[in-house]
Amino acid sequence: MIKLLPDSRDARFYNVQDLAKLTDMSESANVSPQGDEPKTKGTRSGRRSVLGHVKMSGQRSNIPEMFKVKVLVLGPCESGKTVLSNFLADATEMSGDYMPTQGVRILEFENNGLNVGGRTVNAEVELWDCSGDHKFEQCWPAIQQETNGVLLVFNPDQPNHDKELETWYSHFVSQQGMKDSQCLAFAHHKPSTSDKARGHLSSLLSKVTVVHSNIDEDGDSVRQEFSNFLTNILSTMSDNRDKEELSIIS
Repeated sequence: MIKLLPDSRDARFYNVQDLAKLTDMSESANVSPQGDEPKTKGTRSGRRSVLGHVKMSGQRSNIPEMFKVKVLVLGPCESGKTVLSNFLADATEMSGDYMPTQGVRILEFENNGLNVGGRTVNAEVELWDCSGDHKFEQCWPAIQQETNGVLLVFNPDQPNHDKELETWYSHFVSQQGMKDSQCLAFAHHKPSTSDKARGHLSSLLSKVTVVHSNIDEDGDSVRQEFSNFLTNILSTMSDNRDKEELSIIS
């Protein structure tokens, strides 16, 4: 079940100037883009302090736990990142004309009733729809902070899109010590183009799951694949939390 958070139907935007300031601040204070108090530096596998970002109900009960999850949506320009992000978040649709994202858009919504290790949990998702323009590369350190998962989006009908993913994967997944289970690639097909023979990734991304997405023809499958992806992320976060709790006890 996906629930849009109140007053979040229109995404928050951060331009290059905003992100540059955040990059400078993050080097000294690790301040979040939302302007919250400085956050505790997290583990490499999630870049987020799990204990500090999981709403616990005190003792274990039948009330589902709520996890806060930050997912980056990355890929080349004109690959369909914004269309996919809006669809997953049930956000207000934008103009049909192509409008390149300047900096990053942040959409917030809930995905509830996920099964993680036999337990039902809820996820409060921040979906960061990032510009594919490399002029924002100086802002990547601010964008990548406290990331739990990465969606790579490419258009299999565009030449070299699959090759461009290697850069995004190397920087945001491999170099950050994230697991391949925390990464999912969408071969985003535009309407009337569904050649699934295309869309194979290079050997560098051989362990990353590739999903062929066509929102108009099979939107339910796209949502289900995203929910499965969130379940993988939450399993990693839950394991890390349990390890931290054990280390505190011991």
